[in-house]
Amino acid sequence: MRPRPSPRFQEQIKAKLALTFVIVLLPLLAGEMLALHSLGEELHEAAEQELSNSVTHLYTLCAIQSHSADVSGLNNAAVPDSEVLAPIQNLIHTFHVGSAGFAYVMDCSGNLLVHPAMEGRNVAELMGGQGSELSRTLCEAARKLGPGDVGTLRLDQQAAGGDEIHRLVLKLKYFERWRWIIVAGSDEQEVYASLGRIEYYSALMVGMSLVLVVALTLALNRIITRPLDQVSAAASKMAAGDLDHSVQIDTRDEFGALAAAFNAMADQVRDKTENLENTVNERTEALRESRERYRSLVESTVDAIVTTDKHGTITFVNKSFEKISGYSRDEVLGTPIWSHYPEGRERAVGVMELLRTQGQVASLEMSLRGRDRVVPIHTSASILRDAQGEERGTLGIFSDMTARRRLEAELAEAQANLVQTMKLRALGDLVSGVAHEVNNPLMASSTILHVMKRSTCKADCPNERRLEVLVRCNERIARIVDHLREFSRQAEMHRRPISINEPIDNALVITGQQLLNMQIEIRKQLDPDLPPVMADANHLEQVFLDIIANARDAMEELEQRVLTIRSYSCHCDGRPSVVVTISDTGPGIPAEVRDKIFEPFFTTKEVGKGTGLGLAICYGIIEEHGGTIRVEDQPEGGTTLRIALPTAGSDDAVTAEA
Repeated sequence: MRPRPSPRFQEQIKAKLALTFVIVLLPLLAGEMLALHSLGEELHEAAEQELSNSVTHLYTLCAIQSHSADVSGLNNAAVPDSEVLAPIQNLIHTFHVGSAGFAYVMDCSGNLLVHPAMEGRNVAELMGGQGSELSRTLCEAARKLGPGDVGTLRLDQQAAGGDEIHRLVLKLKYFERWRWIIVAGSDEQEVYASLGRIEYYSALMVGMSLVLVVALTLALNRIITRPLDQVSAAASKMAAGDLDHSVQIDTRDEFGALAAAFNAMADQVRDKTENLENTVNERTEALRESRERYRSLVESTVDAIVTTDKHGTITFVNKSFEKISGYSRDEVLGTPIWSHYPEGRERAVGVMELLRTQGQVASLEMSLRGRDRVVPIHTSASILRDAQGEERGTLGIFSDMTARRRLEAELAEAQANLVQTMKLRALGDLVSGVAHEVNNPLMASSTILHVMKRSTCKADCPNERRLEVLVRCNERIARIVDHLREFSRQAEMHRRPISINEPIDNALVITGQQLLNMQIEIRKQLDPDLPPVMADANHLEQVFLDIIANARDAMEELEQRVLTIRSYSCHCDGRPSVVVTISDTGPGIPAEVRDKIFEPFFTTKEVGKGTGLGLAICYGIIEEHGGTIRVEDQPEGGTTLRIALPTAGSDDAVTAEA
């Protein structure tokens, strides 16, 4: 089916063709009109110049005749005789300007001295009042002329026997000697008669040109519009998706070549479109797989990924960010990144300055404000740029450092415990040797003092008090040696499954009355259903006695004296344990000495009130049981010692027993 031409398209072609011809024809018409106008002006000037030449010629002839008469002496009068006038009459009688032009000579009274048809008559007689006016006008105009000047008058004259008005053009000169007015005139209509004929033929040619333009427009429209309509219709169908359409033009002219080129182009477009569709489908599938792989990679990474635009507004977060911050993706998107920093905008500005200076930032320690907590993070960030290198935003990767910080703290504590244990063991070996070496001479000294006291000292002996002082000094040295033995763990342990509440109760039985006498309130919060621990009850009792004694001494000068002892079970460091906490309301332990309280011979008490071995011995006993002892902070003040022992049957308890 052949495509139907578009009426609008046909009208456009017709309009363009007509406009083309009009554009070509208008300059020609304008040129012709200008030429006609110029020709009319030249004809008019030529006719007037002919009249002027005739008047000048007659004037010259009069001057010659006047001069000849003067030379021959034929005429000395003001008015020439017939011999003088004869040449002038002959010239005027034969003078013609077109069919209506004429020349004549008149005096200032209106008498026609020389005239082709009305010689000897007066203008007033011929034309009545109009003739008198004409005679007077001519006389006035002629007298105003200078020697050699030619005057011009244009007069409207009614034709004899009719109402038609003729426009007369008169050229005149004044011959002063004889007081003649030499006149040559013609009808303007006759002057422009030839111009009118030219205009007529020109208008005829213009009309024929317009008819030819219309005919050519219609013919070219028929020749050009139909092929272009077919090409336009085919292009429209191809644009609408019908790539199988072609142009059916079988002529061998330019339009046939255009149709062949268009069909070839359509075939190439069809082939390339099919290839492009296949390529697009393949690339789309590859892009989908790549996007899915990228999305899976981004969403499954354990690190939080955040992107922002160049104004710092969050544009993307992954699931890890939601998990770390506690906020959902919808709550975060569109918010400024600095609102999630505890330091606020100042932190974001600092990060951007680093990025613009270094290009990227790696392992920057920061904090992230979550819903319920402030999260320590390591940040790696870089600037996102487009293909032109313009800044589009930032990319940040956040690593949650909470677990790492916890492990680092535990590792530091374990290292500190290990160092403390090694120090205590090394010191224990040293103390064991020192205690052995001191004990032998001490026993000898005590024996000698006892013998001297019995054998030499009598009643009221002045040396008796001195001996008593020496005995007390030996006893103090003996107690110190006993402490050194305990510290060196030379005493044998007998472990058995016991309840941790048993040594606590025994220690309170021993010290209870003393605590009550010092007005110290005892608060026991012991869990009766605790699992047993594998321990030596006597050694644990010694630990609790030393800790209670330290708490008692710390609260000695305070008004509020409360001793709180709790026991409970829990999982400590990934193992089932029993925990005992002993808290006092004393002044607490300064932070600068907290790491030294378990070192041997370190004490904050006055001289003579302690050896500094109590907590060191407690530390060694708890360590031999496979447990831990540490100091905990109390916001309300005071000191809390926390003891954790593995339950009986656990690996740590078995290891400690072995």
